[in-house]
Amino acid sequence: MLWIGPLAGAILCSRGGLLGAFLGSLLGGWIERRIREERWRARGERRSPRQRANPLADAYRTLGVKPGASKSAVRRAYHALAKKYHPDILRASGASEHEVSEATEKMSRVNAAWNIIENQ
Repeated sequence: MLWIGPLAGAILCSRGGLLGAFLGSLLGGWIERRIREERWRARGERRSPRQRANPLADAYRTLGVKPGASKSAVRRAYHALAKKYHPDILRASGASEHEVSEATEKMSRVNAAWNIIENQ
């Protein structure tokens, strides 16, 4: 946690009373969010920490269905992705080892998404 919000609130409180403290905390919070966003962008992450904090939404996104989709729609999406990315199926079709290793990673994400949605 950064210290800009409380500091800005304290400085403006000494000058502007309660309204100054309120505006200072709002301004400080905005500045803190901007600094955090710049930090995760500098690390090359595609999504903000707030977007990563919802594993259920990530699971639905991984399976390619809308959040709150019916169990049968989730099951159909899972089976379609399993047919597409299952390593044994790809090996049988003559895929290269690089393609199989990428599909194995994708299949592990699909399985994790399936488990999250099923256990909700």
